[in-house]
Amino acid sequence: MTEKPRSTRQVFEDHLEKRKRHLLEEDLAKNYAKDVVLLTVNSNAVGHDAIRTSAARLAEQLPDGTFEFLAKQVNGRFALLIWRGNSHRGRAIDGSDSFVIEDGLIRLQTIHYRLVDS
Repeated sequence: MTEKPRSTRQVFEDHLEKRKRHLLEEDLAKNYAKDVVLLTVNSNAVGHDAIRTSAARLAEQLPDGTFEFLAKQVNGRFALLIWRGNSHRGRAIDGSDSFVIEDGLIRLQTIHYRLVDS
């Protein structure tokens, strides 16, 4: 008997929990398709390395940053996160990530945020 894929909400919440705990590699292994598409203002890329690069960029922009999830929405295979972040270097405001989640994996993620000085 095959296991039913996790729901969009289950994948989304597990992704957020792993990111809060800085478990990027576990997040990639469990929640992302190997051919995930990442779209941002700076990238149009595919694969786990694209997600790693994006995470490293945010960590460089907001070292030792703290993040707050302001709103979450899930509808069918789609999810949306509204967020902000703070660090000694600056702040990320108007953060928005959207996801397409199918068969228990993130297939597409878009990321947008605006950096401002602290």
